[in-house]
Amino acid sequence: MTRDLSIEELIERSSLGSPHAAVVRRRASPTIVRNVLARTAAVDAHRLPPRLLPGQFTIRPVADLGAGGLGAVDEVVVTASRESHPVGARLARKRLNARWMNDPGAQARFDREIEILGTLTHHHIVSLQGVGIPGQPSWYVMPLFRRGSLRNALVAGRRFERLSDLAIFAAKIAEALAYAHSLGFVHRDLKPENILLDGDDEPVLADWGLGQFIHRHSKVLDLTRGGPMGSQYYCSLEQWCTGRCDPTGDIYSLGVVLAELAFGSPLPITPVGSGMHVDVLTPTSWARREFNTVIRAMTAVHPAARVQTMHDVSQVMLEIARAE
Repeated sequence: MTRDLSIEELIERSSLGSPHAAVVRRRASPTIVRNVLARTAAVDAHRLPPRLLPGQFTIRPVADLGAGGLGAVDEVVVTASRESHPVGARLARKRLNARWMNDPGAQARFDREIEILGTLTHHHIVSLQGVGIPGQPSWYVMPLFRRGSLRNALVAGRRFERLSDLAIFAAKIAEALAYAHSLGFVHRDLKPENILLDGDDEPVLADWGLGQFIHRHSKVLDLTRGGPMGSQYYCSLEQWCTGRCDPTGDIYSLGVVLAELAFGSPLPITPVGSGMHVDVLTPTSWARREFNTVIRAMTAVHPAARVQTMHDVSQVMLEIARAE
């Protein structure tokens, strides 16, 4: 039997023990500290190796993996390292597109994403594995997800044949977001492109910190995407109008994502942020009726009318999974 970890050991292993979270440590209330410690203990078995420190490793680009409105990702190989990752290890590196490299707002948001990932420790949130040298263009490395994003899987024809499987998948995403929300972080750009799949087909949330900037420039970015599948499709009305949202904005976006996964394709949403007003699934059982009900509640136009916490979303999805 393994012994229980001491509070000191939990702090060392938790995101509050990260050197990137000094400000968070100083400002965190005792309640948040206890919350982080409890959640860290729950995911301890899933922790990845310590991150690579600036100047302690070198990498070489191997292949481009894709680009979005602001960021570009490529596969890299570690060519030298004084840390835990062996030479030859493959990782994914993210940096700003050349178009945005000299934009102070984009750079500030990207640095914010790095700070967020240095603070969050959850097996359904992408982990920060290393960062570039200060004073040079910012980039960071994360695990390499060869299965790509949920969008890639959908384009390749993936479907959730059973509602119970979809509900469990949804609950995992919701719990990861509940953890982030408990620390004061809102994703603001949840969509299939930003949900990666690991080797076990588990969801891993990526692209943190850029959502507010993306929606501020959404009309420009949409010209590069074509059609209704840009970030705006998943965007709540308040974020579309102001560029900002609270955790219920993530709840709205997750509701739109889940409706798409259940129906098999995006349902029309006009205008932006107006939510789901039709049954996503044929209501032939309690579980299907409840799924339709919770999707409507998650995507209500007014934030106060939505399901209020991601923990509540997770609990409802688990009830649906057990009933289906």
